[in-house]
Amino acid sequence: MPIIKIPLNKREIKVEIPEENFLGVLEPNPIQGLNNPMEKIRESLIYPTNSKPLAELAKGKKQVVIVITDITRPTPDHLLVPAILTELEKAKVKSECITILIATGLHRPNNKEELIERLGKYVVENYKIVNHVGTKNDLVYLGKTSYNCPVWINSIAANADLLISTGIIEPHFYAGFSGGRKNIAIGVAGEETIMFQHRPQVFDHPNTQIGNIEENIFHANAMEIAEMAGLDFILNVVLNDKGEIAGVVAGDFKEAFYQGVEIAKKVYQVEIDEQADIAIAGIGFPKDANLYQATRGASCIAFSKYPAVKKGGLIIIPAETEEGVGQGLGEQRFYNIMKSAKNYEEIISNIRLNGYPAGGQRAYLMALTLRHAEVCITNSKTPEAVEDMHMKAMNNVNNALEYGLKCYGKHAKIIVLPHSLQVVTSKKTVNKNNNIVK
Repeated sequence: MPIIKIPLNKREIKVEIPEENFLGVLEPNPIQGLNNPMEKIRESLIYPTNSKPLAELAKGKKQVVIVITDITRPTPDHLLVPAILTELEKAKVKSECITILIATGLHRPNNKEELIERLGKYVVENYKIVNHVGTKNDLVYLGKTSYNCPVWINSIAANADLLISTGIIEPHFYAGFSGGRKNIAIGVAGEETIMFQHRPQVFDHPNTQIGNIEENIFHANAMEIAEMAGLDFILNVVLNDKGEIAGVVAGDFKEAFYQGVEIAKKVYQVEIDEQADIAIAGIGFPKDANLYQATRGASCIAFSKYPAVKKGGLIIIPAETEEGVGQGLGEQRFYNIMKSAKNYEEIISNIRLNGYPAGGQRAYLMALTLRHAEVCITNSKTPEAVEDMHMKAMNNVNNALEYGLKCYGKHAKIIVLPHSLQVVTSKKTVNKNNNIVK
């Protein structure tokens, strides 16, 4: 009987799956981590893509802002930010002229302990660090994009004479891929800007799809916002299935991002030739801290071009969700919209008729996810919140599998995605002779 390891918070759990039901394990493609990631990071800052070296860009700058992801993203900022600071020191930029801005969007602020874990004690104690708050008045209006999106950006970022962003490039179910422009266009944007980009019309567009940036209107609008905000330079990484740095890109936010997307595609895009009845979707730290983030695993499956689970199937997500639905404004709106409706179809129809506030987009996407497959959260410390949101809560994965086999029959096929946020599935292509096209 196959025994599969699945992440749960910062540890792993083992799940036994009957041989006759086991369809296989879907992992990101095996890409080796860099032997010396710090050397590659330093090199990318000195020889960036379509840009002067960072130290040269920084000469004479008085207001340098480094935008970093919040703790819901596993960005290795403990490596990226010190490397950036070293280049700024070479340019003789004083530490008091540097601000590190946390791209929280509408998530909760990050506390000092979390920042120390993310950046290291020295950086936290020696540099100014600010949590972005998308609902505050401290925003600057920059006009509208060609999509008529009002652009409100954190004044610290907007007033910088050198705006830098770190991040990771990984699959994202409406941006196509995260990273690059998104840290600015969402992470340090105002509520009105965030809300515009998360309208039902954006999500219902046929090209708003995980792993796709071609004619993706969310991506195109976000690129315009980053341009208007004056994003000068990015330092982004691509991680492999082990969380190791597999690729580093830096420089012009457009060209470097597109380079990173090509690396990410090699890691994350996986072809399958059969859909399962049941999927076990691993999330792990830090995404499984709350339901807002943990349920993304189910959405990544449902929004893939060829979902790993059949329509009407079951997605099982082990997640402790110690923060419940989440503590930020967006998370609370997600919960309230989900809880207030009788079922997911009511959520979809209400939102298409009346819209939603920023943060409520997760409710819409989750309702569309539930339309595709039932979702069961196991190991949750807040099972009541799970049930409130039209999902099943069970003690452990084994209980959920027993339920799934009872619903779909003893011959039901089970597939496992230990890192569900890092896999984008499409159907294997065949030629006219039914030979697999490799």
